[in-house]
Amino acid sequence: MTRKIKMNKLKYLPILIYKEYLQILKDKSVFILCFALPLLLVLIYGSAIRMEIKPVSVCIVTQQQNTLTDTIVKEFLLSDYFITKNTPDFIKANEQFKKEQFKVLIHIREAKKKDISSAIEIEVYINGVESQLASISLNYINSTLQSAFSKAGFNSDSYKVNIRNLFNEANESVWFLMSGHYVSILTLLCMFLGSFVISREWDRKTIETLCATNASATQIVLSKIIVYYALTVFSLFILILTGQWLYRIPISGSILLSFISLMVYALEMLCFGIFLSAKFKNQFNSAQISVVIGFLPAVMLSGLIFDLRAVTHIISFVGHILPPTYQVKAMRILFLSGGQNSYVVFNILLQFTLAVALIALTIRQVKKDCK
Repeated sequence: MTRKIKMNKLKYLPILIYKEYLQILKDKSVFILCFALPLLLVLIYGSAIRMEIKPVSVCIVTQQQNTLTDTIVKEFLLSDYFITKNTPDFIKANEQFKKEQFKVLIHIREAKKKDISSAIEIEVYINGVESQLASISLNYINSTLQSAFSKAGFNSDSYKVNIRNLFNEANESVWFLMSGHYVSILTLLCMFLGSFVISREWDRKTIETLCATNASATQIVLSKIIVYYALTVFSLFILILTGQWLYRIPISGSILLSFISLMVYALEMLCFGIFLSAKFKNQFNSAQISVVIGFLPAVMLSGLIFDLRAVTHIISFVGHILPPTYQVKAMRILFLSGGQNSYVVFNILLQFTLAVALIALTIRQVKKDCK
């Protein structure tokens, strides 16, 4: 009798399993979670995460020619880790370095005595904006210099190397990371916020009422963008003020351009989230997709953490077509190195153009659904 009662409790189990199977077939988001997301993460972690960055662009300034300097230059030229340029003009090379035409400047100073082995002093200037590149470059440089001196017949006591990180003299990794993390935080905030805007109307069954009004699709979309963008800008100011108060990140570039750049980028990411909301018509699905195709690439493929020069060509290509890649670089320029306003303005125009395109796509989608 007891066994019969237990069997009766289980008789609906196969039916319920079949019901879940049919429901999964209708809900494609489950397949995204189970198959697409693991494949994407394996691809990112396996192909995008690289710690060896090469080649590194280097300029070597040699104000005198002798066997030792020739050996050092030759050693850098023959190395696969460097793209090397040699010049005797330190002033010109320094100007090019500040414009980021190369990442490392090596200055081999003139010998003060006739015995070059007792007077070699090497100054190494590294672009500290990219802390990971700076750290790895230093290892490459030390190894190459040791090899060059060994081939020239000198020991490690024959030279002195002075290292200086420009644009991040304190070598604070939080300065390097947070200037880019503002972008990743803003991406998550805007896309997550936008992903609920129109899909909420579908989930609450109020989209038909909205479409039945005399308001056009353009008015419906713009009204939502205006309201949520106001919230986003308020959040942006809280984000920046809190980050600057806690970490004291220097702003070497224009403060006005910094805020304009972030505000335009916030508009673009919000519009992207709203477009996904209109496209997928479900809050849960929209939120999932916004994280998978929005936030994760912004962190993993934008050069924020892992340098795009170290990854495979395909991953690098994908990274360079993502808007966060350009915004991360613009923020590091504005916060740490300064200058290069032409690149910052280009980035602002690029993000604004993409924002307008996303607004147009969202209006088109809403217009189509309201017919």
